Amino acid sequence: MIWAVLLAAVYPTLYPGSGTTGLVKVPAPGIRYRMNMATATRSPWVDSNVSVYRRDPKANYFCDVRTKSVQLAAAEAFSQGVAVSLETTPDQKQDYDAILDFLKTIPEGPVKPWADVRIASDDGSAQAAEALNLLARRNIFYTRDAFHGLAIHLDSKIANPYEFMQDVRERIGDEKRILRIFGSELTIATLTRGGKHVRLQLVNYGSRPVETLRIRIEGHYTEKNIRARVFKAAEPRLSGFVHEGGYTEFTLEELPLYAVLDLD
Repeated sequence: MIWAVLLAAVYPTLYPGSGTTGLVKVPAPGIRYRMNMATATRSPWVDSNVSVYRRDPKANYFCDVRTKSVQLAAAEAFSQGVAVSLETTPDQKQDYDAILDFLKTIPEGPVKPWADVRIASDDGSAQAAEALNLLARRNIFYTRDAFHGLAIHLDSKIANPYEFMQDVRERIGDEKRILRIFGSELTIATLTRGGKHVRLQLVNYGSRPVETLRIRIEGHYTEKNIRARVFKAAEPRLSGFVHEGGYTEFTLEELPLYAVLDLD
């Protein structure tokens, strides 16, 4: 398959132990459980570096995953096309080799973000960073490129990043978002396209596989023109295709950790 725009693969590497000068340190991705004030139960909170990587994709990153999932950290970084050095233990080498072998089977794909909104300004503040984090976690896609859609401004005057994200979501309208996923609050998606070719990447931050992940995406697609590659799934299964109002809905039967779907 020939893509209109190509993204050269950037593979995660193992930290050689020679110092971290020049590397941007990021925390290990995963989930934490925090008390839910309304129900006295624990609700999961996704620790993700996606918005950090999207904010500065040209930086070189360092991530200590010695007590976390090396495979999750590798998939997260690869999905954003960033260079990351992973500090691991010897016991994690097998897991690292397995995810790296899988990543090397993924062909080059489109690089241009497919977005719901455009970032018109970003003052680099912590408030702006948290707003970007929440947008990414809710799978509301943004770009800094020229774009004729909704423009948003990020600055330290954002009093409540969560309310800011909700306002952006309402202004777009859920029915008009280019992608929505159902069945998991712990999955973060990345969308890129070149011409008619679209790449959807899905990273599951949870410790258990997601079963029957429902996907709604703008455009008309069938099982015949979707190539699915799913880490730890020998035969990825797509089902339940529905076409309505310029959108396609379908189900990815299982998402253990990471999936790449190429739609043509």
